[in-house]
Amino acid sequence: MITAYVPANGMLKAAEVAAGAPIPEGAVWIDVLSPSDDDLAFLDKALGLDVPTEEDMLEIEMSSRLYHEDNAAYMTATMITQADTPNPLSVPVTFVLAGHRLITLRYAEPLPFRLYAAQAQRHVMPCSTGEDVLAGLLDAIVDRIADILERVQGDIETLSREIFDHERRARKDYNAILARVGRGYALTSQARESLVSFGRLVSFVARPTETKFSKTAERGFKTITRDVTALSDHASFLANNINFVLDATLGLISNEQNNVIKIFSVVAAVFLPPTLIASSYGMNFEIMPELHWTYGYPVALGLMVLSAAATYFFFKFRGWL
Repeated sequence: MITAYVPANGMLKAAEVAAGAPIPEGAVWIDVLSPSDDDLAFLDKALGLDVPTEEDMLEIEMSSRLYHEDNAAYMTATMITQADTPNPLSVPVTFVLAGHRLITLRYAEPLPFRLYAAQAQRHVMPCSTGEDVLAGLLDAIVDRIADILERVQGDIETLSREIFDHERRARKDYNAILARVGRGYALTSQARESLVSFGRLVSFVARPTETKFSKTAERGFKTITRDVTALSDHASFLANNINFVLDATLGLISNEQNNVIKIFSVVAAVFLPPTLIASSYGMNFEIMPELHWTYGYPVALGLMVLSAAATYFFFKFRGWL
């Protein structure tokens, strides 16, 4: 699907472009979602650009993600999509700046694109050039990453309270805790990857070129650079907290396992002396005076109980229980 946005009264007006139809005059943003081969061929011809394919967008080399060609800047970055679902994804998105016009190419529907398009069609904002639209889109993307990191931080803080709350007598579900820790770490890693890619993108687009940006766009790019740097530091701090929570959880699991093993060890030690006494009187020797003693059986039972109790209280005295 190809959607063209034309500035009108400080806002953007959307118009869907059918295959083969002319692109509206004055369009500053052309958003291309999940294009077919025919759509890519049409864009190449209509815009005079070599629009990247999905395979090209998946390249990870810097030279394949950020480059100039025919007076156009091609920039590919990684975005998080479906962050509110159990299976968030990292997908590539390509931005092309050519002649004060922005072309975005994507094969997913990240939330910032929908939010920015909706706001630009309802509210007055800088959107007279492709650079202004790019700055606005990047700002929406960075805000979304910040929201994701805030949600992960809140979840990790809740987990910390649950893990270290010794007053709760309910047994902790460590499998569920580890699953939540793993999800938080995965989201944080994806956010860091996205921040790194967008940090490089902003540095690339802000390089001095023949194309002059508006003051609004320049200020926007500088603000986004500072935000990306701050969020990258915060993501690193959050990753350290997640590692601490993971280590603490594994430590508590190990302690519980040790307690179980300790119980079995104590039970075995408590019953060791009675077993020794019972084994002694279970030997089949002919000359064993206690076998014919009237009080032999109760005395043997008493010795077994006494030895078990003595062992138990010895462990209690030493603080092993």
